[in-house]
Amino acid sequence: MRSWSRVSLICSLISLISCSGEQTELYTINEDAYRANNHGVALLEQFDYQGAADSFREASALNATLGTAHFNLALALYHAQDFSTAERAVRTSISLLPSALQPAYLLGLIARAQNQPNDALDAFLQVLESDPFDVGANINAGQLSLEMQQYPTAIEYLRRAYTREQHNVTASYNLGLALVRNGETEEGQRLLESAQALRATNYGITYGPGYLNEGRYAVAIVSTGAEPELVDQTVPSASFSVIDIASTAPDSDAVDSPFGRRFTADDL
Repeated sequence: MRSWSRVSLICSLISLISCSGEQTELYTINEDAYRANNHGVALLEQFDYQGAADSFREASALNATLGTAHFNLALALYHAQDFSTAERAVRTSISLLPSALQPAYLLGLIARAQNQPNDALDAFLQVLESDPFDVGANINAGQLSLEMQQYPTAIEYLRRAYTREQHNVTASYNLGLALVRNGETEEGQRLLESAQALRATNYGITYGPGYLNEGRYAVAIVSTGAEPELVDQTVPSASFSVIDIASTAPDSDAVDSPFGRRFTADDL
């Protein structure tokens, strides 16, 4: 009976050591994947789109379920104008980032770049269902409606964007244009002049091609280091011991205290 107990104990210890080793290996892989992802974001901010794509591919190879790496890869490929590959990458990220609005927004940008206005509008409307006041999605939806000559609808989206960011040149200009074409010339002309004045300032925001210029949902997702899979939950080997500091103090001759009295260990 004791023999079986010993065997069971040994097997349990082996299993525990094995599981601990697997967890450590998985933790290392996840950390390397997130590191490669953040390296890609740094390259993306330097407009090195191909280098960024390589780093994101490395991250997704290390951890195929890392949705941020797939999305960021799509973003880098979009800016490298490899639209078909970017679309495949962003569609992969959708199931891995079910609550994120970035994939739908990027699908809209990719569709616009490929001259697919209906698909693009559907994607931006999907974003607006969850975030109705997002400036980027409203501007894109407004511009697409303007191109389709749906002026009242374009005015609705663009006015929402302009209300949120009155220093946004793109929102002001396109809203003015939509108003003029809809027959509301006076207000439209005023907004067009306002957009022209904003262009001359240092604080006007203009949306256009290029990374960081197309809205907050078209920005790469970085790792903060606080992701659950990056937190090592193993119990640290550090321990604390109680030591009597009075017994470990070296013997020394009494020294007069500058405060007029001396303190013992009990006083402290």
